[in-house]
Amino acid sequence: MPRTPIITPAAVARAATELLAQGRPVTNAGVLQLVGGGSMSTLVPLLRAWREDQKDRVAREEIEIPEPVMEQVRELATRIWRDATEEAQTATDALRRELRELRLESEQQQGELVAHLGKVEAERDAAIEQRDQLSTRVDALEADQRQSASERAKAAAALEAVREKCEFLATTLAKAEARADRAEARLVEILKERTAEKSSAKSARTGRAKPGEAGAAG
Repeated sequence: MPRTPIITPAAVARAATELLAQGRPVTNAGVLQLVGGGSMSTLVPLLRAWREDQKDRVAREEIEIPEPVMEQVRELATRIWRDATEEAQTATDALRRELRELRLESEQQQGELVAHLGKVEAERDAAIEQRDQLSTRVDALEADQRQSASERAKAAAALEAVREKCEFLATTLAKAEARADRAEARLVEILKERTAEKSSAKSARTGRAKPGEAGAAG
């Protein structure tokens, strides 16, 4: 639920009228004190509007005022104007100080934002550089992987060729051993045959020699 504002045109008018009734000058500080708080920046335009309204009302009212009273009114108006001018100057100075403080705070915040932005941009650039380095590293690893795969394929092909050659040599060796076994068996048979032939020939020679020896003896 919105709060009811403390400083309103009616409250300012009541406070200013009360100050006039007390014979006190109508000042920003006096009105603010009677109102019971609020912002000076809200009060100043409302009090200025009240003063303008009072001037218009006095101008509209044609009342015969005795000279002593007019003199007092002029003195009071002069004092009110002087006090109002001083109050306005004070309020203006306060507003200028507030603006200066706000400007300094804004400049400080802007500097902090610029510094933070520079830090964020530096972090972004570092992240981009790291990403590029990682991308380059990934490309290199992928290239190494492709090269390794190619080398593994070549090694597998070479191993398969060696395996086939070993199988061929084993088959050739088996065939050679089989031929060697057959040749050895044939050689043994030939040797046996020749040994048998030699034995037969010797026996034949021995048989022919025995009859001759008998004739020589008769």
